[in-house]
Amino acid sequence: MTIAINKTKKRKPLNAIVLSLIMPGLGHVYCGRIVKGLLLAFLSGIFVPIILITLMLNYSPIKITIIGMSIFGSLVVELIAIIDSYYVARHTKLDYELKEYNRWYVYLLLILISMGGSTEVASNVRSNYFEAFRVPVASNYPTIVPGDRFLANKVAYKKTDPKRADLIVFLNPENRRINYIKRVVAVAGDTVEIKDGRLYVNDQKLPRRQLPQSTLDKIRIKVKAEPLQGDVFEEINGDAKYKIFLAKPPHDKASPDFAKITVPEHHCFVLGDNRNLTRDSRHFGPVPLTTIKGRADYLYCPAKDWSRFGRIKNQ
Repeated sequence: MTIAINKTKKRKPLNAIVLSLIMPGLGHVYCGRIVKGLLLAFLSGIFVPIILITLMLNYSPIKITIIGMSIFGSLVVELIAIIDSYYVARHTKLDYELKEYNRWYVYLLLILISMGGSTEVASNVRSNYFEAFRVPVASNYPTIVPGDRFLANKVAYKKTDPKRADLIVFLNPENRRINYIKRVVAVAGDTVEIKDGRLYVNDQKLPRRQLPQSTLDKIRIKVKAEPLQGDVFEEINGDAKYKIFLAKPPHDKASPDFAKITVPEHHCFVLGDNRNLTRDSRHFGPVPLTTIKGRADYLYCPAKDWSRFGRIKNQ
């Protein structure tokens, strides 16, 4: 007796999404759109040689820009592949006829081919140029919102030290397995003091002006299930301006005062932009420059409001 083999099988949108996450275009191959799938895989992989060639160049600002744009382009291709593969899977016939390439070993082969040249490049970029981070807390609200994903520029301080107003990523002095992101408010040789909630640098009270509550309309959040209430200000520190937030009860946990100190050599003094709900140099002291991993430069996946996408601006 001959047993009929079923060569039709419904395409599942979830499977298409997972495969696209593993490799852009693979979800389309799964749905029988091999030409589109290979095209997306090519477009995703084309950024690898661009990064490789750029890495060979001497350091320059345009080098960092090219690498950043290449990473962003790769993310865009992956997002398109995920969304489109989901749409294609949903609109594929229920009795989809399996193709010769709809085999697990073909998928695995494509994945191995795509990974061949990209793993070393990704590792090199992460170690020396850019590293992606996700922020889970509100300590730098409203500049950084919980859930934000950003790229840290790891060559920003190769030839210079952090400046006032820079947002830096560094190793938590109290637990070096954790990365912190805070605002530099004073550098080596500066004096720092906080009196009645106002910041003084070199004995000068930093000017600030209150901003309207509408500034927060698109990025309002909750902390421990409670709406985060407070006032937002623009603080001026030398030539730089940036937003700070003064949380109201029950989220005002930080002390309003800090005795004057002088920032030692090869250190900087950092504060969270959410001044009343953060752990910063008021608790663990000035940050050694050797523990800084980079400068937070680009929001590539902003939470709440996509108009915040792109370079992180102080103003």
